[in-house]
Amino acid sequence: MRTFISFTEALDCVLAHASLTGTEFVPLSAVVLRTLAKPVIARDDLPPFASSAMDGFAVRTDDFSLDVHRDVRVIDHIAAGDGRSLVVEPGTCMEIMTGAPFPYGADAVIPIEWVADRQGDNVRFDRIPAPQKHVRPAAEDVQKGAKVFQGGERITPAIAGMLASLGMDPVEVRRQPKVRVISTGDEIVPASSGIGPGQIRNSNGPSLRAQVVEAGGECKVFDHVPDDPDAIRTVLSDAGDSDILVFSGGVSVGEHDYVKQVLDEMGAETLFWKVKQRPGKPLAFGRLGSTLFLGLPGNPVSSAMCFEIYGRALIEAMLGRSSTRTPVLKAKLGRSLRKVEGLHFFTRGIATTDATGQLTVVDTGPQGSNLYGSVVMANCIIHLPQHLAEVLAGSLVDIQMLPWIGLTPKPETPTA
Repeated sequence: MRTFISFTEALDCVLAHASLTGTEFVPLSAVVLRTLAKPVIARDDLPPFASSAMDGFAVRTDDFSLDVHRDVRVIDHIAAGDGRSLVVEPGTCMEIMTGAPFPYGADAVIPIEWVADRQGDNVRFDRIPAPQKHVRPAAEDVQKGAKVFQGGERITPAIAGMLASLGMDPVEVRRQPKVRVISTGDEIVPASSGIGPGQIRNSNGPSLRAQVVEAGGECKVFDHVPDDPDAIRTVLSDAGDSDILVFSGGVSVGEHDYVKQVLDEMGAETLFWKVKQRPGKPLAFGRLGSTLFLGLPGNPVSSAMCFEIYGRALIEAMLGRSSTRTPVLKAKLGRSLRKVEGLHFFTRGIATTDATGQLTVVDTGPQGSNLYGSVVMANCIIHLPQHLAEVLAGSLVDIQMLPWIGLTPKPETPTA
């Protein structure tokens, strides 16, 4: 077992032990936030036919080369969904609706607003567009045979819309890693309970489950066990169908920290324990049989931050996503920060952009590992390097955006 390793060594180890989950087909109606399993190749052109971009008239622009204001005869009306094969002959036009198939022979659409006069079947225009104006070509968006998605994309509403346009239903996606969240501690009571002396409500269980789901994992419930080896052993004996076990608490060196002890007794392989970081120094990672486990500290901030760094990366790697390496952005530090030299700091931060577009970041204030309000206020994690004791204002730092919240607009300076 490796111990007291660097942040980068720990993250590398976690990612090295991530195995891709299998695939399954799900209905298009259920694909949002799932992960595409394979590349998507277009089976058809998109759009599949040329169409009108305006309500108006499909015309031959050559008809107006000698006289812009000449009358032409309206010979048909084309609505969206019209499947007829129609031809515009010289001296004629066809009234056409937005999205309707564009007829052969015509080469432009004159918007209805450009009509100067209409008498019966004859129509005159006050101006004429250039050829191909207001016409949506076939395959303008996607050509048949094109690779539209590489595979590994998290399916957003926009991707779902494109999959629908391409006729992809059902969709092959990666199976969500099954994650079991287990919080520990004699002092913990359910969130719905009143609290007595020395008790606190269970925040780690609900928050970690939410983080698992947001990252792309499946976590139907979360468990809580007291600081009792037998209770921990009972929960672990029923965890064989999980891909990942996530513990909060019980992995440090306290007299009542039994999780690591029970894992060792059950034959688990601990790959590393303790990382040169704050918060979350007593982080543990390993495997129990074919199930990976991530042992997080019990302090709420440490638990949330370490999961966001390591748990999210593990789930995304198992899903085959490309966004498993963080941090991803550079920001200018708004005020100097002191830290312990020799530890990599995960500092809760608030990133903003100013009027010039410069990305800046400041810490949320006090960074105690029990101050969960710092997580609520943050929209990013500031990564402060291990080798520094102070990071000066104006320095460029790495930040990792928290996916559930966006950039915070910088308040405007009041004017007198």
